[in-house]
Amino acid sequence: MDDALTALAGSAAALPGLFVVVLADAFLVIIPGEVAVTAIAALSASTGQPWLIAVIGVAAAAALSGDLACYAIGRRAGLERWRWMRHPRAVRAFSWAGRRLAQRSGAVLFTARFIPFARLAVNLTAGAVRMPMSRYLPLAAGAAALWALYQAVIGTAIARVLPGPPAVAVIVAVASALVLGAGVDLLVSRTERLGRWQAGRMDAATLASVGYDSAFLGVPVSLPRAAAGRPLTRLDYPRFTVLLDPDRRLAAATAVNIDGATLQDLPRTGEWKLDPRVPAAEQTGPAVYADNDFDRGHLVRRRDPGWGTVAEARAATEATFVYTNAAPQASAFNQSKDLWVGLEDHVLEFADATDQRVSVLTGPVLEEDDPPYRGIRIPRRFWKIAAWTETDRGGSPTLAAAGFVLDQTALIDLTADALTRLGAFRTFQVPVLDIATLTALDVGPLAAADVMRIGPARQSAWIELSRPSDIRL
Repeated sequence: MDDALTALAGSAAALPGLFVVVLADAFLVIIPGEVAVTAIAALSASTGQPWLIAVIGVAAAAALSGDLACYAIGRRAGLERWRWMRHPRAVRAFSWAGRRLAQRSGAVLFTARFIPFARLAVNLTAGAVRMPMSRYLPLAAGAAALWALYQAVIGTAIARVLPGPPAVAVIVAVASALVLGAGVDLLVSRTERLGRWQAGRMDAATLASVGYDSAFLGVPVSLPRAAAGRPLTRLDYPRFTVLLDPDRRLAAATAVNIDGATLQDLPRTGEWKLDPRVPAAEQTGPAVYADNDFDRGHLVRRRDPGWGTVAEARAATEATFVYTNAAPQASAFNQSKDLWVGLEDHVLEFADATDQRVSVLTGPVLEEDDPPYRGIRIPRRFWKIAAWTETDRGGSPTLAAAGFVLDQTALIDLTADALTRLGAFRTFQVPVLDIATLTALDVGPLAAADVMRIGPARQSAWIELSRPSDIRL
């Protein structure tokens, strides 16, 4: 065996073979890339061949090449192209990688390089979310170099501690690499289980006391109800609720309570995240919003649930930064101070100025012919219903409501996998009953309380709005 190993060390195929094994290890976690580097480094220390610096350089180059290839695959194919990507373990890994990249991209790229399946998930996800190459490449290169150096140091140290025939050093180096790898896998597995357990405890503790309150106005206004056979996932957050359509990976509806008397004007805080209670494959995550002109449009606006004490308001506003509460919106209207955003501000200012309690229901109009884009279909229209109470002649509260639809069709062109500014969006005040028909949702008493359908000035036509002052509340 010693002669064979010495011959291998001096062979011209040693370093190319090492490159191939480490490169393959980036895609196939069963390939022992770490073991190969550790073993060749031990052989180098025992026999003087191949040159140790060359071993480190080849290993680092192969590791970086593999990571870059995974990044390119994620960028081009996304995270759902193949069946294995939709396996629960893979979905959890991609969800974890997305959250960590959004929070600490440098740290996660370095640490994941040492964990076989984690590095695959992180590099695919980095590509899928369009992490800028100018940031990704230096981090990936540094991680690959450090990984190669670490594996080589282990092999060299073992060969120095165990002088003698090369076979002894190589066998011990391989065994050490396997034991270290198994230890890392065990630690990661236990950490993952602990994280899921803690997340489950958090959700169970909070769900009993949060979510949309249908009795908030003093007159019952229930959540929208879908037709039989259309499953929606209810997700409660502080003072608002999302009804998620898992097939479309977007909310079918959201509902929030706003207390105008105790609104807080807080600075913007919060980071976008996936909801761990539902699979990432049922949410529209960061990959859809990367490198284009789509915004992560809040459905429940950040400020809407921000009332009560400062601590309560901050917790509620930060909770709105969850992908289940977002939908792709053309930045021309999501960031505009006119019309749609002006409408949202108008409703909030109405609640604030009058100390009114208001409930707001919002969502995208999910249609079968919405244009496909990066694994989802982009909603062309959005709807909103504002509900509040007024006092009748007898002093009793009566329900009032107003409905609105925004159309962003003229803003989006997805034929080239890109978003193009083509024209102006249009905002309408519409009969609430029309929203119920468009969305196939039962909105309960809101249709009968519509300000467009009651009183002497009954209207059934859509009214195009040109400025917030056109809004009828």
